[in-house]
Amino acid sequence: MPKKERRRVAEEAARFIVEGAEAEYLHAKERAISMLGLSSNSHLPSNKKIKECIALLTASQLGHEEVKRRVREMREIAMEIMQVIEDADPFLIGSTLTGQIHSTSDIDLHAYSDDFECIQNQLTDWGYEDIDVELVDNRKGRFVHLKWYERDYPVEITVYPWSWRNVTLFSSVTGKPMKRADATAVRTLLKRT
Repeated sequence: MPKKERRRVAEEAARFIVEGAEAEYLHAKERAISMLGLSSNSHLPSNKKIKECIALLTASQLGHEEVKRRVREMREIAMEIMQVIEDADPFLIGSTLTGQIHSTSDIDLHAYSDDFECIQNQLTDWGYEDIDVELVDNRKGRFVHLKWYERDYPVEITVYPWSWRNVTLFSSVTGKPMKRADATAVRTLLKRT
């Protein structure tokens, strides 16, 4: 696929993600190829390129100050949740960590426990409501997503078995080890913003 077409696919895929029409980069690329009437799936734009387009599109739609405000608020919510579930050794990941959010970005956390209901109960005891439980069984393994909205932001905690605590997970965006921040690192981020 020529460079110009890859750029068009990246821009359209980013638009689908920002608008909430697609959540996964691969699906967004496939949809963009179809919408643009392209036939080649070879040499697709990288997820990193799509992420760059998402950041540009979001900044142009919301403005830099609004993006900055939302990132700070999302990190504050993440910190509050991390303090509640500190026994589950939580980490912040994804766009809230990097600051490259879009209008439908979630607050994405990883936590570790052999009993997800303990985490769910802790959250409920602290007033977090309407938590949905999604059991996931895929090529990565078996784990649980806890999902709800907090102050209009979607929150998702992926609860892995405690034995996974030292397993290095790889980013589907970069293909590299996933960036993550513990509570100390999130506090440091909040002091800077």
